[in-house]
Amino acid sequence: VTRTMSVISLLLAPTLGYVDRGILKLDNTTFDKIVDGSRAVIVRFDKEYAYGDEHDAWKDFAKKVGESSASLLSCDVGVSEYGDKDNADIAERFSIKTDDFPQYRLWLKGSGSDKSPVVYSGEKKSDAFLRFVQEKAGVWIGLPGQVKELDAIAKKFGTAADKTGLVAEAKALGMSDEAAKYYLKVMDKAAADGGFISKETARLQKMIDDGSVKPAKKEQFGRRLNVLSSFA
Repeated sequence: VTRTMSVISLLLAPTLGYVDRGILKLDNTTFDKIVDGSRAVIVRFDKEYAYGDEHDAWKDFAKKVGESSASLLSCDVGVSEYGDKDNADIAERFSIKTDDFPQYRLWLKGSGSDKSPVVYSGEKKSDAFLRFVQEKAGVWIGLPGQVKELDAIAKKFGTAADKTGLVAEAKALGMSDEAAKYYLKVMDKAAADGGFISKETARLQKMIDDGSVKPAKKEQFGRRLNVLSSFA
């Protein structure tokens, strides 16, 4: 870990003036030094100078990760499509085509760059990225609507034989705000119906995708989706 942090410090030192907050830029001389299995690393492969809504969502995600205590690095591999085609060799190494940019790959802790990464194929939105890394990398960053203490219980819910005991444990925390009430509601429903989480997730996503639903409601449904993702 100490060696990795030293490498990170050296990489950041000359570029602090222009890097996006929370994002470590990698090239073919540094990639294997950072993706070394010492911690989880999520890497975006994109054109060298990315912009637009998807880029802004990635920046927002990386900033939140960087400001959290999660043992996770957010990195960029910017691929030049002209001239020397810098870093094109890294993209080719993982069978990523420029026509498919941006692409996202997650290396879990214990998996170096010689291992196959987890492929992200969800929406290119900040909260979607956060849900993905929390589920796959086992880190906790905290999305809108999530409560860390209740999340810890929710993650045990799916495989627990004694779901009633977990519900009692959650109630014993004595939380009564809107988020806590929704956790308890989900636990009660999921204890009675093993398919509730997947059905409710699909229902809420459909509502969010519905153009007639008001923005405030979509935000509420988004917070609920965040909670449901903790039960995955």
